[in-house]
Amino acid sequence: MPTNTKLKIYLVQLDIAHRRPDENRARVLRLLEDGVQPGGLIVLPEMFSTGFVAGQSRALRSDREDQDEGANVLYREDCDFLSELARTRHCHVLGSSVGEGPDNLLRNLSLVFKPDGGKHVDYQKVHPFTYGGEHRHFSGGKKLTAFDCEAFTVVPTICYDLRFPEIYRAGLSLGVQLYTVQANWPEARQSHWQALLRARAIENQAYVAGVNCVGRQVHLAFSGGTCLFSPQGEMLAEAGSEETVLTPEIDLREVIAWRNHFPAIRDLKPPEFYGGLSGRQAQEGDAS
Repeated sequence: MPTNTKLKIYLVQLDIAHRRPDENRARVLRLLEDGVQPGGLIVLPEMFSTGFVAGQSRALRSDREDQDEGANVLYREDCDFLSELARTRHCHVLGSSVGEGPDNLLRNLSLVFKPDGGKHVDYQKVHPFTYGGEHRHFSGGKKLTAFDCEAFTVVPTICYDLRFPEIYRAGLSLGVQLYTVQANWPEARQSHWQALLRARAIENQAYVAGVNCVGRQVHLAFSGGTCLFSPQGEMLAEAGSEETVLTPEIDLREVIAWRNHFPAIRDLKPPEFYGGLSGRQAQEGDAS
């Protein structure tokens, strides 16, 4: 086990000014003025620099002088900002941005930067939010990814992904101890937000940090509720509906101790076993 098993996290609950990237980046810096512990992890909401832009891909591109390169320019600007934030604060940074993808579709991305400013990984949101029309403008990712953050292995996910426990189970094969969920989760379904975050923590015996936004974007209201759950599903930190930064500390020893004490993960069947539990096969089995 590593000598230092603790990780300080900075969960930035942002009042996102819709499609005003420079203003939002300035807000992030203001919220982090009190300082960040070197080696810590800063987590920003989904699409922190623009807000949720599903259905507005043309408008997003028109915000840039070179409209054909609009989303690519935004992506590069966000990467530069996040890289500089990581380098100057000597910490890991988990941001989120929009990039150009295949077939003229956009990509909804988590962007992870190291304390030296170099990039760890990108994660592309696997589940576009079809209810909000995101699938018509954004392509879905094809795989999970993980990155090392001090003693922890972290798997990033984005918003609507939270409703699909299968991908969190898949994260176990990557050695996950902390899941992050970057979101623009609307007030209308706020009760689902906390219930699902808690469930993902309990099921996978891992920390789960959910970072939401507040305020209004176009016709939607967002009421925050950024929070952190322990591997046993205990609420360790929770924000209200105001713009703020939560600063909890987590300990790898808690994950290891709980998994050893209550080793439910060891009883998982292989994925193909669960895939074979179709209704027809179950009925035939019941009849035998």
